[in-house]
Amino acid sequence: MQADAQAAIGAEAGAEVQGAVKFELALNMQDPTRISFQECVRSAAAVVGGDFLFDMPADGSVEDASRIAAIRVAGPQRDDILFAILNEAGDSIRIPDREEVGERFYGFARAFVGVLTRIRDAMPFGGMETEGSA
Repeated sequence: MQADAQAAIGAEAGAEVQGAVKFELALNMQDPTRISFQECVRSAAAVVGGDFLFDMPADGSVEDASRIAAIRVAGPQRDDILFAILNEAGDSIRIPDREEVGERFYGFARAFVGVLTRIRDAMPFGGMETEGSA
């Protein structure tokens, strides 16, 4: 049983790393000097099947950062929250590790997902099955 639990944790960690690598590759195809940081992150999120959460000014807690954005990538067991940071010069985007972002931003992103989920679930059409096709 314990080995199964450890294998599941390892698989989740591997999936998160793989998602982060895909997101980083998608961001590397963007040019923040030609389009806005938000557009870069939204485009990269679309490539990896993620949902754009937010883009906000950095608060000085992250080194060489002018803006920080978050996306959510749905996974089979749980969703992953990934971040992108625009440097102070505004010409380069990087993917920070969780320690660099810190619990404050990570917690904010998780809370943001929770609010969006509650809003979606509270909508009268939230539980309805879709009809037809687009």
